[in-house]
Amino acid sequence: MARTSPSGTGRLIRYALCAAILLCFISGDLFAEGKPESAFDWGCRLRLRQEYSENLSDFSNSLADDNNYLRVRSQLWGSWAPGAQWKLYAMLNNEHRHWYKSNKGLEYQEFEIHELVFENLYVEGTKIGGTPFGFIAGRQNLLYGEGFICWDGGPLDGSRTAYFNALVLTASFDKRRLDAHVLSGPERDRYLPIVNDQKQSMIEWDERGAGLYYTDESFDGRKLEAYYFFKNEKDESDAYPESDIHTIGARAAGKGFGRLTFAVEGAVQTGDRGAQKRLGYGGYLYGKYALPIERVPIALGAGSFYLSGDKPGSKDTYEGWDPVYSRWPKWSELYIYSLAKERGAAYWENVASLWFGLEVKPLDRIALEERIYPMWAPEPPPKADKTLFGAGSYRGTLSIMKLSGTLNTYLSAYLLWEALFPGDYYFSGSDTAHFLRWEIMFKY
Repeated sequence: MARTSPSGTGRLIRYALCAAILLCFISGDLFAEGKPESAFDWGCRLRLRQEYSENLSDFSNSLADDNNYLRVRSQLWGSWAPGAQWKLYAMLNNEHRHWYKSNKGLEYQEFEIHELVFENLYVEGTKIGGTPFGFIAGRQNLLYGEGFICWDGGPLDGSRTAYFNALVLTASFDKRRLDAHVLSGPERDRYLPIVNDQKQSMIEWDERGAGLYYTDESFDGRKLEAYYFFKNEKDESDAYPESDIHTIGARAAGKGFGRLTFAVEGAVQTGDRGAQKRLGYGGYLYGKYALPIERVPIALGAGSFYLSGDKPGSKDTYEGWDPVYSRWPKWSELYIYSLAKERGAAYWENVASLWFGLEVKPLDRIALEERIYPMWAPEPPPKADKTLFGAGSYRGTLSIMKLSGTLNTYLSAYLLWEALFPGDYYFSGSDTAHFLRWEIMFKY
């Protein structure tokens, strides 16, 4: 696809970034007394991951579908604070993969360092002129709540990046905050320079959006949040229907009674998907109870989530949940690839689950977590691929085990194993799928 010129939203973000950088230079000492000395800070991160997967998309041992590769992601960041209210921040990012086994012949390709990109480049102003108001303009990471609606702006490059091109206006009043944002997410990055451009796709279509997010932490040990998100999805090649999605939701989290903590979030979606009207529902709730054991902390957890699917008989209305900006492994690293056969990788739709978990910390720096997810599909499976899907509604039982440890401030690691035992949502005789990963993370 040929690159198109930046959208109006993209131009607004660019102009806001340029104006904010200029303002940062000429007005850093105009607003508040007691401004600290100008400060420069920097750091780096190196993430090593090896991932092995089998049967993630076909659930068959008879097919050669296992993959084994090493992921190396390096990040270098720097920030400059010319005043108490101003900060300029930039982060460069590169991730490349070394393939040991692939079902697409990738292990025979020449080594490629892939792209060097800007993960972040933004200006931030807080409490400007002693007021409650501020902004963040430019390429930035946006995480609201625990990422149910908004976390990853480019799901097709995996966890290499998570940025948004956005302008966020903020108003903070003690323990209350209101954010208003506009953002632009093109199919391929076209706003900032790329070294060694590999035409990496970030999303299947161009996205533009706006929204409001309110956070209230004035309650004792609890947080309440409410939001509205608008998103437009438009594919220039018309391979996907254009969509306007309006999402209204709320979240509550914090202390329950005694040793119990909880979180609950729910949202409803309206709008359209091509010629169809849209009406989708999504949400989750869970609780964790810390057992009264001092020597070895143990917590029990249980919860559920529900993401609506499209009803086969309703031609005028599309009832499937749209993940908005949350196509990431919120519940599973393994299952985001299995979902690719339905609506797209990490496209959380038509999935429901009850889960149970156990967390143990045998040592201060070591944690072991196990979760079991029985999963269902609220609506029948797709009819297009009869070789993969069955006639039932039970997607299967997902097991997730994670052992993590922290050596010191700079170094951490974990080992992850996920296994899915397919149900009758898939074809009879489906084989178990596996996903394994180890990670070492260095931060400075």
